[in-house]
Amino acid sequence: MNAAPDLSPLLLASCTVDTAGAVADTAQTAQTAQTSATSATASLWEQAFPVSVWRTVLGASTVAVQVEGARATLWGSRDGRRLPLGPLVDGHREISLAADDHDWLWVEGEVRSVAWTTARSITTPQVTVVMPTYRREADAVAQAARFARMQCVQHVIVVDQGDSLADHDDFRRLQRSAPEIQLITQANLGGSGGYARGMRESERFPQDAVLLSDDDAIISEESLRRMVTFQSLAAQPTILGTPLFSAQDPMRLTALSEAVRANDFQWHAADGVRGPVDLTGTSPDRWTFLRARGEANYTGWWATLLPPGTVAELGLPAPFFLKWDDAEYGLRATRHGYRHVVLPGTSVTHPPWDAFRTQMSWTSRVLHRNRLATAAAYDASRGVILSSLLHQLKHILSGHHLTATLWDHGIDAFLAGPSSWLGHDLERARADGQELVTRWNARNPTSAEALPAPRSAPLPLAPALLRALLRLVRPDTEPRVVVAMTAEQLHWRSALGADAVIITDAGGPDGAVHLVRGSTARHLLARTIGRHLRMALHWSSLRRQYRRALPRVTTDAAWAEQFDRAAAPSPTPSSAPSSAPSSAPSPTPSSDPSPTPPRSENGSV
Repeated sequence: MNAAPDLSPLLLASCTVDTAGAVADTAQTAQTAQTSATSATASLWEQAFPVSVWRTVLGASTVAVQVEGARATLWGSRDGRRLPLGPLVDGHREISLAADDHDWLWVEGEVRSVAWTTARSITTPQVTVVMPTYRREADAVAQAARFARMQCVQHVIVVDQGDSLADHDDFRRLQRSAPEIQLITQANLGGSGGYARGMRESERFPQDAVLLSDDDAIISEESLRRMVTFQSLAAQPTILGTPLFSAQDPMRLTALSEAVRANDFQWHAADGVRGPVDLTGTSPDRWTFLRARGEANYTGWWATLLPPGTVAELGLPAPFFLKWDDAEYGLRATRHGYRHVVLPGTSVTHPPWDAFRTQMSWTSRVLHRNRLATAAAYDASRGVILSSLLHQLKHILSGHHLTATLWDHGIDAFLAGPSSWLGHDLERARADGQELVTRWNARNPTSAEALPAPRSAPLPLAPALLRALLRLVRPDTEPRVVVAMTAEQLHWRSALGADAVIITDAGGPDGAVHLVRGSTARHLLARTIGRHLRMALHWSSLRRQYRRALPRVTTDAAWAEQFDRAAAPSPTPSSAPSSAPSSAPSPTPSSDPSPTPPRSENGSV
């Protein structure tokens, strides 16, 4: 149900710091939009007010800052310049946004709390959370419990795709203490199927905003309240995303605002965040990289807030299993007039991804297939084919031959047309991809024992490129140059020219070893050139096929058939009864390994 209109000053942002310097929880009221709990190091990210972003929904309103504590000074920044705005007399200041042109405002000094308010009356919706999970019981229990404790959350829909929660003692105890948690058990239909099922169930609560969340992406109630408040103030339907921070290093910002480029259909930053950024010890005047350099057209589903009614208007996700479902949904929303905003000051922490585990695993096949399918459905030019070919050349020259093989199989599926897989392969998508990897490993056995001692630094570019090109025309020889690196360091450039690559933290006593053979490279090169020529010749026809197919497979009726085919159990008896038909389940990652983090699998492995 909706909260009553708030006639008192609307709290936009609040941060409370205890006397030891750590940020403490603050009491919540019905009108509270946001409160935060972070370390003292992180307090400026939580406390600073991104006025340039809030101005888009507040217009020429007046914002008030109120602090508790001793001496406090108000600061602002504009275009990277740090500007003193004077002491806060009696701990209070009002700022007219009509006369203010700062990018950020923040407070420094001996303060216990900082609050930003405006005189505005709005009605904010409650939130329904949709959270798919797959055999990560501890994460699922902890995440569901966190959401159940949030006052702004009305319902938590947990979609279990591993059949491991219904009889899990901790989860059963949690459900007994938190009846707002609904459990749905279904077959593993990937992140797409998990989110689709939860979004379908969320339509029982049409007045609620819907938060799409991974089971291991941690967001504070403060961040969620800010997102709900911003969304409620927006005149245009607005989908809110969340800045992504590393769970291992909570001050390491890895992604903010992102977009899909129209010319090549690749994820890329829509701001200046080109790779992980450590915010430790920095202040907003140094955060110029956060300024928009274009319009975002999607948000990653580690934590995305949809306004009420979005699912009813836009439909359900594309049945991609995983990868590109969030981007496609964002593009669909953009076509329907929705805006996408990632709100600075909010945050979600998530275990980091790396290119090795995304690109050199079975997920690489569906990632590239789904990228091509999305590009075709949205009438991309043949630039996407050129981009695909160039990245395949990088894969082949740098020895990422498993990645190149998986991409080729993704291209094969795409060329076969949507009728051969789109909406038909969810139950076997993971197994099909894993079988390709298993066959590859069987044909390419490797061991670090017979290899020369590895070097830890990549070869210089010129000799590395020369060695890679000569390998294409020379007979295979025993490896001489071996490069060892971590999974995070893997990139086409770091592996270029090596005869073997060892991923030191990939598991096993020797890590993962990948030999680079010229005969394999020649075979892959000929094969991938042929596939890309076929794509170029048939691109117009493929665009028509995918453009027509996508709207048909994202409807409620189409997904109902998917769930029926999966033949999974209906929601458990402890779940609330559903009035909807029920059946018995991101940026930026480029198409080659890059420093930008690859997207999550959205609740599936």
